[in-house]
Amino acid sequence: MTIAAPIMLDCTRMVATGWSGRMPTGIDRVCDAYRAHFAPRARAVVQVRGRARVLSAAHSARLFDLLENPGAGFRKRFAELAARALVSRSTNTRGGLYLNVSHSDFDLMHHRRWVRQSGVRPVYLLHDLIPIEHPQFTTAHKAARHAGRVRHALSAASGIIANSRDTARAIRAFAQEQGLAPPPLLEAPLGAPLLPDPGQRAPARAPVFVCVATIEHRKNHMMLLDVWQRLIAEYGEGAPQLVLIGRWGLGSEAVRRRYRADPQLHRFVKIHSHCSDAEVARHLRKARALLAPSRAEGFGLPVAEALRLGVPVIASDLPAFREAGGSVPTFLNPGAKEAWARMIREFVSDGPERQRQLAALKGWRAPDWRDHFALVDNWLESLLRPFPEATSGLPRADNDGHRQAEPQTLGTMAGARR
Repeated sequence: MTIAAPIMLDCTRMVATGWSGRMPTGIDRVCDAYRAHFAPRARAVVQVRGRARVLSAAHSARLFDLLENPGAGFRKRFAELAARALVSRSTNTRGGLYLNVSHSDFDLMHHRRWVRQSGVRPVYLLHDLIPIEHPQFTTAHKAARHAGRVRHALSAASGIIANSRDTARAIRAFAQEQGLAPPPLLEAPLGAPLLPDPGQRAPARAPVFVCVATIEHRKNHMMLLDVWQRLIAEYGEGAPQLVLIGRWGLGSEAVRRRYRADPQLHRFVKIHSHCSDAEVARHLRKARALLAPSRAEGFGLPVAEALRLGVPVIASDLPAFREAGGSVPTFLNPGAKEAWARMIREFVSDGPERQRQLAALKGWRAPDWRDHFALVDNWLESLLRPFPEATSGLPRADNDGHRQAEPQTLGTMAGARR
């Protein structure tokens, strides 16, 4: 199916990630999947604090190529491209579909103004409403910004994509609370990332468990450290190993301080703040299980990644994790420390619950990006209706209070945190 209208894909977060060289998160993986799917027929969009620039077809193709393998030298190559893009002729956007799948800056005043003036049909993918539903896991500023994103999407979007049934539920509940009628809403579960095949499973000297998640308060790493202190005391030199893979995030200082202060944790717990996809795959293939003790999630990409590699999963009993893993994982209360310790002991001994998962994995089908985009493409086509030549007034939920300075070049945005 070919969408007739121009497609504009927001690449702001992709550029920022390539610029910083930081380890990708789940949202980054979604961005990469959308770039791979839409790049052959899309124009790239880069925002600077909400001010958007639509690149020409040639410059878009060059940027998509850069983002395929950013690597060393990305900053120089992007800066050269940005300088050329700034002097090129502006692109006609009226009636085109603008896709923002990264939560990038669509709460900002300049973005909302660009949407109105450019005549694009904006479609936003919302990954979760966690800052709104669970403000204790973030800052007041971040919660306010995310509420602004969701309000703008509800009031101004031509459509919203939800990455799970649970996220769709949260969107509808927030819309009702705010007295807003949501635009067309598509529930489109994400595909499972296909990590590089690490080859034959290498035997580990001791049982290994892996957690793949940004190290932040919401992800519940402190509970895992509590459990590991107990296991070290019980098993001594035969204690299992824990590998934490993820960049340091909001509220991670407590984990960092505790880890530094405890020599025993240093011996049995390893932290990797940057891993390539191949390295993540190698760690997972050695693991007795992936551990996912998060207290709130919008989807469960690491759960799907592990299961796709044939690795069992012990996860928090969250709707998003059940949607990602079906009935295969072992689900536990994220606050039930003793239950986690007991289950990890069973997996150390390769007990019946782990054997159940290994048997269940033989019939498990990984969520596929082809299924996701089959839904998305058909739905986007349904959004293409006659477009009005003019708009009047502000979106009914226009409430941005974050006026930002206006940088002068595209290059200035790349260091901004998202």
